[in-house]
Amino acid sequence: MNNSQMGEQILEGLGGPENISHFTHCATRLRVTPKSHGAINKYQIEKTPGVLSIIEQSGQTQVVLGDKVESVYNEMLKLPGMSNVGEGTVDADAEDNNEKKAGVITRVFDVLSDSFRPILWAILGSSMILTLIVLLQQIGYFGTYTNFAGEVVNKDLVNGPKLGEAALNADMLNQWRGEFAVWFLLLAAALSVLNFMPIMIGATAAKRLGANMWVGAAIPAALMTDAFRGLSEILPEGQNYITLFHIGEWGVPLYLFSYTGQIFPPLFAVALLAPLERLLKKIIPTMLHMVFVPMISLLIMVPLTALLIGPFGILLGQGISEFFSWMNGIAPWLVGAVIAGSYLFMVPLGLHWPLNAVMINNLQTNGFDFIQSPMGAYNFAVFGVVTGVAIRAGRNKELRQTATGAAVSGLLGGISEPSLYGVVLRYKRVFPLILVPAIIGGALISMLGVKSYAFAFTSLLSIPAMQPWGLYAIGLAIAFFGGIAGVLIFGYDSKTSKKAMDEAAQNETAAEQVEGKENPSIATDLVGAGVASGAVKTSGAAASSSAPTVSENRATTSDSASDASALAVAAPLAGRAIALSEVPDPIFAGEKLGKGAAIEPTGNTVYAPAAGKVIATFPSGHAVGLRLDNGVELLIHVGIDTVSLEGKGFNVLVSKGDQVEAGAELLTFDRKVIEDAGYPLVTPVLVTNTAKFSDVSAKTGEVSPGDELIQVTA
Repeated sequence: MNNSQMGEQILEGLGGPENISHFTHCATRLRVTPKSHGAINKYQIEKTPGVLSIIEQSGQTQVVLGDKVESVYNEMLKLPGMSNVGEGTVDADAEDNNEKKAGVITRVFDVLSDSFRPILWAILGSSMILTLIVLLQQIGYFGTYTNFAGEVVNKDLVNGPKLGEAALNADMLNQWRGEFAVWFLLLAAALSVLNFMPIMIGATAAKRLGANMWVGAAIPAALMTDAFRGLSEILPEGQNYITLFHIGEWGVPLYLFSYTGQIFPPLFAVALLAPLERLLKKIIPTMLHMVFVPMISLLIMVPLTALLIGPFGILLGQGISEFFSWMNGIAPWLVGAVIAGSYLFMVPLGLHWPLNAVMINNLQTNGFDFIQSPMGAYNFAVFGVVTGVAIRAGRNKELRQTATGAAVSGLLGGISEPSLYGVVLRYKRVFPLILVPAIIGGALISMLGVKSYAFAFTSLLSIPAMQPWGLYAIGLAIAFFGGIAGVLIFGYDSKTSKKAMDEAAQNETAAEQVEGKENPSIATDLVGAGVASGAVKTSGAAASSSAPTVSENRATTSDSASDASALAVAAPLAGRAIALSEVPDPIFAGEKLGKGAAIEPTGNTVYAPAAGKVIATFPSGHAVGLRLDNGVELLIHVGIDTVSLEGKGFNVLVSKGDQVEAGAELLTFDRKVIEDAGYPLVTPVLVTNTAKFSDVSAKTGEVSPGDELIQVTA
């Protein structure tokens, strides 16, 4: 399956372009803000070749693809109807509704993530160039010079010479520029993103918040022009501000900070720009928006940012940096251990992005950072554990391939998500096997004083960005080989039998299938019940009628279990039985959720086809899951796409965990409500644990409750 075909299948599972309000991607995941979560078919998406996992987070549906995410994203943008849902396109109402469901802190983290993500590619590219230059400096490629302390040291093109006097430093730096002009050109490429990050962040944050991205870029750009920076030439001696104007006897100060590489000022500025633009668009006539909305926005926001927002953002960044520096000065090993140990829990929740912002701020403020280096221990512990899983996978070809690919992409690219979602979260037993070597490696790295001098994903290729890189490599080796050893000694799965593990895997699949069609809470219910597969797409409601007597010679009972080769499953309602292929839903028709039959009902009551246990009910009331005493597991699903009814017209008469006898009433439904809403009444009856049987066949034609409908061959 190529990237285009992969994108088509994912888009179909997402409910099509009409169900997408915001569509973007990060380093490993497609990030989708849907208009309706009920329209998403997670089962279809996860079964797409190349999809590692699908998760819900902060109102978003995130499809984990690993290193092919950008290619698939670009192919999806080419599909019909997708031109207006790409990065930066936001349906404001849908976005607001989704974000209201998340907490304030979570929303802040999401905005921060979405602001950094579009420029992450450029950040990493430029940082790797910087890493190369730093490595060449370390090995003495550019030669040596004698510094102000009389020491012979390697030439440092990045930070310049240190001769103790500004004039001497400037003269020697010009000599280096003449000698290494090509490398200074490459240094310009390396520093481009970090230096002008305020402009880029202003644009991406504005786009994320629904403001004009170029106005968002113009606000921090104004503070980086010569017109603004030139004001520092008139600073009074010993001051970092000028008096802009007076209000009575009080002078309004304008602090003249350097905004090169700053992160927080553009984020705060754009956070105010977005509501300001919305207000102006309400006040100003539409025909005048293009001229007056951006003009007034800049007239307000540039001075406000220069006077208040910018200084506040810079002081906040400095405060955070100084706090971490203080902690690192007191107990560096503790800081390293906490950072390395906490990343395992922060990454799945997206909570690592604030730390990324602090790292970049430290690099701009201090020229180095001490957070990124111990974080590398977490990455390499994960890669070590996944490598161990690949070694121990044995005959499990799918797991071995997944683990191997995740380990290689991690070691070379520094991205942990493929390992995390492809292996770690599937086998939670490995959590302590990650934490122990990560904490030890992180504590050692910080204790040895290792610092990063460029922002980069921690991989084998980025080791030179950390100095001293040899000590850093020791910490990584402890984390990596410790992870491998842990898996080889203790294993990666539970100590239950293989049969139990297989059943657990089937349960997990069932939960994900249901989650793709319904409320996520249903997935948990099905896992606990032991359903092997199943998904639901509809919803429903109530109307009752009395159950007819079910003949014992027609109903499926536990007695039928004595025939190990053939198990008969009775019809749960009256109507005309049809083949699943005739159901107007591709998931049911394609037997994606199990084999069985469908019934076009003539009544309004669903009965238990045999004695068994209720293993799943749904808040919408449209379906019920049963485990019959003979081992057959059924999903009875009333109607197609009735989930939109949100329970209207359905009445569930049983609860999860109830033991029921053959002929017991399970639920009733109001035919008129469903038909008036325009939804088909056809009811799939699925053997959700089809994989456990050699064959499942179904009859067609008129049926009554208790008539044989499905035959299961053991």
